[in-house]
Parts: sequence; structure tokens; C-alpha cells
Amino acid sequence: MYQPKGLSEQIFKDRYAIHPEESWDNASRRVASHVASAEQGEIREKVSEQFYEEVVTNRFMPGGRIWYGSGRPRAQILNCFALRGGDSRESWGKTISDTLIISGMGGGVGINFSDIRPRGSRVNGTGGVATGPVSLMNMINSVGDELMSGGARRMALMMDLNITHPDMPEFIDAKLDRKKLTNANVSIILDKHVDAHTLQEKVKNNEEIDLMWGGKHYGKKNARELWSKIVYNAWNSGEPGVLNGALANKTSNIYYHKPLVTTNPCGEIWLEEFGCCCLGALVLPRFVDSFGMLDFNQLRETIHTAVRFLDNVLSVNEYPISEIRDNCMNVRRIGLGIMGLHDMLISMGYKYSNLAFIDDLMGFIKEEAYKASIALAAEKGAFPAYEEDFLDSGFMQTMPENIREQITKNGIRNCALLTIAPTGTTGMVSNVSTGIEPIFAPAYYRRFHKVLEDASVMKQKELVFNPVWEKIEREGKDVSVLEGAYDIAPENHFEVQRVVQKHIDNSVSKTINLPKNFKVNSLSDLWLEYLPDLKGTTLYRAGSRGEEPLEAIPLDEARKLAAKHVHYEEAKITEQNSLDCPDGVCEIPEEYKPKIEYAFV
Repeated sequence: MYQPKGLSEQIFKDRYAIHPEESWDNASRRVASHVASAEQGEIREKVSEQFYEEVVTNRFMPGGRIWYGSGRPRAQILNCFALRGGDSRESWGKTISDTLIISGMGGGVGINFSDIRPRGSRVNGTGGVATGPVSLMNMINSVGDELMSGGARRMALMMDLNITHPDMPEFIDAKLDRKKLTNANVSIILDKHVDAHTLQEKVKNNEEIDLMWGGKHYGKKNARELWSKIVYNAWNSGEPGVLNGALANKTSNIYYHKPLVTTNPCGEIWLEEFGCCCLGALVLPRFVDSFGMLDFNQLRETIHTAVRFLDNVLSVNEYPISEIRDNCMNVRRIGLGIMGLHDMLISMGYKYSNLAFIDDLMGFIKEEAYKASIALAAEKGAFPAYEEDFLDSGFMQTMPENIREQITKNGIRNCALLTIAPTGTTGMVSNVSTGIEPIFAPAYYRRFHKVLEDASVMKQKELVFNPVWEKIEREGKDVSVLEGAYDIAPENHFEVQRVVQKHIDNSVSKTINLPKNFKVNSLSDLWLEYLPDLKGTTLYRAGSRGEEPLEAIPLDEARKLAAKHVHYEEAKITEQNSLDCPDGVCEIPEEYKPKIEYAFV
């Protein structure tokens, strides 16, 4: 049985335990029992035991909302939802209301604002002038500020706009003022009018993009100038990101049913309007045996149990609004992901960018997840919106013929099954690297502010060693596998995401880390090259948001500091990955600061 310790246990107790005395074992029982309540008859107890075994061993880690909400009254245990802003006062009011309700129940919200007429347009019904989509964005962001001032948790938003929208230039600069849209990540959507390939050609040939809304042209914008502005802002501040809506819809398994309109706040799932994120992750290091080999039999068993678990979550959840409930019951979208990829690779003696192994691993996970959903369809029925057209989707055309034949025979329980989420806090509880991100560094300083007894504040920094470093050196393995996020070339970050994405029917949340001195022109060319193959991209350049909480240090220097100041065992502080959030600079909450502090001059 897995047992979180130290910082991992503290976070578990504070965030996920139903009361301070609840143990990991008891919480695992609670979650398993709650989710298994979707089962009928005698099978319920057996399924509950299967769920418990996977959760308590930490082979499968449910999403944070599942941990928190299971066993509570009116449990809303889904992570995120999707809305679409409409072009009327009534629609604006409903979007604000829906966002308020969802956020109040702990859910994040992605919103596509492209249906809203551009700033300065005439409003025929009132004779007034439209204020544009950025205006509604600011309204919703203000709602988040008020929620926080009332003691609620921070609102999590994704705000999107199609690249062809006439207000795109305003939107690109919307977050240059750090006091604006503080509760949101912002991203530009490549739409059917200008997809990634079209953008590549227009930038290369110095051509123009038509700005359109409602079938009407609102002028043109030079593609090269527009792209340069997007790249510079992302290089300078980490935003905006780019979402490839054209690719997402081309490969969508429910292309025949509903279009995908936006993603959740971290970008790991493209969603139809009123869609939801139902998240959990395979904890990959748990499947590496004592010989450094991957136990594929156990991995297969865990995948099948995890798919059933997440499908059950959809059935037992208390939905925030009826439109979301009806849609999610109709498509039954789930998001099974992974965490600890880099820790697993290190323990097997592989470097982060071992693309061949990652390709094989993700292919195995994909096929087993689909087999599990097909088996569920045979037992419980296919998702209601299933039609034979499902097999003609861009994603399904890449699947092996035996999988396609099984779906033809039995249908499939879920419209989509796989994702790569950031797994920030749940990764910390599991004490592994988050999602598919590399470790930040084998050793680093963590900066923080300490409040002294006289109420003054002193800046301090502590030395932190990633526990995997000690293990590698103790076992005499090659330390060259201990690459940190900024040791890995940006193109290798892109390559890992591209290999993973081809096996993911939803999307991938991944930060492309750039060294501080990385040239903006180099970024422009590199980003543009990979755009067509990725459903979403987020960048972060070291130092682009001022002094950061984490500072990587070379291994040789770390060894000297370790010998001088502290023994390994005393320094074994669970890592807080700087890549937990899309902008790459999320700092650990004050209440989770380690108790061991080292002040260095």
C-alpha cells in the first residue's frame, strides 16, 4: 500500500481528506465506495474492492475533485467544463451565471468568445455599439475577483478567441497588463478558416488574414505581423497560448454530433459546448519492477479498472447545470492520463526524450483503454450519441483494425478516453513528476518569504534535492539521465508532445520550456513548425515573469553544498514542480512550505 509522507501527506490531509484524521487507506475506501455506487446489484462490492486496490496502491490517482467530493452531499466531482459565449445580453447574462455556478462548485471553465460581435459593431435592437468579447472577458474575470474576496477558491478560466475574429489584435494584448484577466489563461484558436498549415503558408509568404465575423469581412491583418506579435507576447510573458481547433475537430470522434469549441483551463481536453473533464491518471513509476522493467500485465489491469472508474464518475456526479448533465450523459467523455513519466524514464535508465519508448508506451495505453471501453459498452451499452460514423473520425482512422472491428460489433462506452493533464497537486501527493513534464532540476534553490516574529519579512532560499537523484547515485546508474526542464532542448519538448499527442484522443497539456536567452526569432520558426501536429501549445521562457520561486543549480555545485550544509536524508524534501501550471511559475502555497529551512548567503 502506498503511504504519502511529509509534504505529500500534508497536502493530502489539507486538500483531499474529508477530515484531518482520515488516513490514506480510509480515504481510498471512501472514494472507491462512492464511485462504485454507480454499479448495480451484487457486482458493486467486487468493483468497489477493485477500485480501492488501484487507488490505495497509488497505481491509479483520481482527479482532485474526486478525492475531495466523494462521500460528501451533492458531490460535484468533475474538474472542468466548457461554455460558449453568445452574442446577446441574455447570453452574456447566462454565461456569467453559468460560470458563477460552476466555479462555486469547484469547477474550472473554458469559454470560447468567438461568437460575440466585435467592438464597435452596431447593435440593431438597441441602436447601441457593441463592446466586444474582451469586455465580457473582463466582466467574468471580475466575478472571479469577487468570489475570491468572499473566501472562495480561485476561479480557473480559459478564455479563447478565433484567430480570424476582428478583435484578435486587442485580445492578443489583453494580458500585457498583469492586473487584467488575472483569473484566466488566454489562447488563440486556429479555426477552419485559418488552420495551422494555412498560417504557416501565410506567414512564410507574407500574406494577409481576413478578419471575419458573422459572414462579414472586417478588414485584413498581415499574417507575419500578427504571428510575430503572438510569439513576442508568449516569449515575453508566457501568454497567449495557441489552440489548434481545426486539428481537434478533424480528429474528433464525435465530429458528426457536435463541434469542439474550447478547452478546459489547462488545455488537456478539447470539449463540445457544455462538455466536462472527468480526470484520473496512471502513476507510471508504480509499474517499474525491481529490475527496472515495466510490468505491462499490471499496467493493462490498472487501465481497465481506471476506465470503468472514470465512466462511473460520470454516473454518480452531481452536475452544476442541467445542460452539462444532459450533454455529458450523452457523450460520456473521460480523460485517463499519466503522471510520473520522467521519474519512470529515469528509473529505467532512459533520458526524457526517448521517443521510441514513449511511442510504444502510449500506443499500449491507448489500445488497452479502448478495449476497456468496448468491454463496458458490451456490458452497459454504448454512449447514447454513438453512431457508426464514429469509426470515420480522424483519430479512429489511426487505430488498429482489430479495435475498429470490436467497436463495430459492440460499440464503445465513451466518446473519448485519453488525455495528458498537468496533475500538479495530485502529482505532489503521489510524489512523482507531474503529467509528462520533466523534473524541474535534480537540485535547486526554492525562494520564499518568511514572516518573522516582529512581523517583518525576510527573503530566504532553501536547498532542495529531488529524491530520484539520491536513488540514481546510490544505485550507481548513469547520472546523465537526470535532465531538468531547462537542460532539455525546446525542440525535444515539442517532439515529446508530438509523439504523445498522436495517441491521445482528447488533448495534451505541456509546457515548452525555453532558456532565458532563447531568441524570439528562433521561437517563431520552431513554434510554427510544430503547430500542425499539436492540439494546443503553451510556452514559458525562464525569467520572463521576473524572479521565480525556483532556481536550478548544477549537480557539481549541489554536491558541494550537500556535503557542506546537510546530509541527503535531511534534504529529502518532496519536489514542487514549477511546471504545475501552464505559465510555469506557480509557487507552492504558503501552508505547504517545508519545515526544514536553509538560508544561504
